Amino acid sequence: MVTIKDIAKEAGVSTTTVSNVLHGNTNRVSAQKVELISRLIAEMGYETEHKVSYRKKEKSRMVAVIMYASKEYEKSILADPFFGETMGTIEEALKKKGYYTMLYSAKTVEDIMPMVMRCNIDGIITLSFSRKDCEKIYSLIGKPVVSIDAYGEGKAEGKEIVNIGIDDFAGAYEMMGHLLKCKYDMILFCAARDHGVDHERWLGCLKALEQWQGKKPVCKMISVGLSKAKRMEIIEQICKRKKDNWALFYASDIYAIEAISVCREKGIQIPVDLGICGFDNILYSEFCVPPLTTVKQNFGLKAKMAVDVLSELIQENYDGEREVILPVSLVVRKSCRNQV
Repeated sequence: MVTIKDIAKEAGVSTTTVSNVLHGNTNRVSAQKVELISRLIAEMGYETEHKVSYRKKEKSRMVAVIMYASKEYEKSILADPFFGETMGTIEEALKKKGYYTMLYSAKTVEDIMPMVMRCNIDGIITLSFSRKDCEKIYSLIGKPVVSIDAYGEGKAEGKEIVNIGIDDFAGAYEMMGHLLKCKYDMILFCAARDHGVDHERWLGCLKALEQWQGKKPVCKMISVGLSKAKRMEIIEQICKRKKDNWALFYASDIYAIEAISVCREKGIQIPVDLGICGFDNILYSEFCVPPLTTVKQNFGLKAKMAVDVLSELIQENYDGEREVILPVSLVVRKSCRNQV
């Protein structure tokens, strides 16, 4: 049986350092050592007390829902309609199955370790974490992990890890095809950064552009950053150009709606002077002025499926796919001009 001393010896650190990583006390441990120790724990098969408890079927009826706070939120992460609607559906579905919900937001796996290592939970649902991080979480706590929109290379591995996502590539491909048919001269794909699902959506845009048989517009990806100040700076620069044949394809609806609001204040008419579209079809996209052209995903289905899968994993009777990809669809409204 692998012990903490074995891990410490292999990593070249003290047993105290290994113990600190196991219990989430990583303030004084470098990121490189945390990564090394976490990997050795998984590779050498060390079992924490949580793993042993899980095998003994000691159930708490508690599920942790962990959200990756990648953006800078002026208020709360739940103010983002994506997280708010998803979280609401998860909590309701868990309650119907007799589970309690523990909610936690974090920017790194190291931030969540103190919580998940000290609490007796039956499983975890992660929102917008990388596949690598989901694997790391499972290796440390030994409880089933269902990820929503996990990003990164590869697919979910291991019988206790399942990812539920959407076809980001196909959604962006379809939206870009629509914009190409509208004959815009410049199309800017606006994303927080070229990372995660945003990167997959950018690849979809490039594929549609590659296959387009007509005159190709200038198409670029621009990073609007993770803060509101950065987004405001960029949209104001675009407004000053006053180009009448540009389109902005935002990687998320909330950014697109924000941009429409700024443009209206600057006297830019949407879609006459500038086309704007988004991705997600959040509640507000239908009610902004003008209504937003976007890519629709089913938040409720994705959240409910995550709960159903986790419940089956906890009961050890899940035999479905480890990577579940749900379809998306184009919703054409009035924030982009009609096809030419």
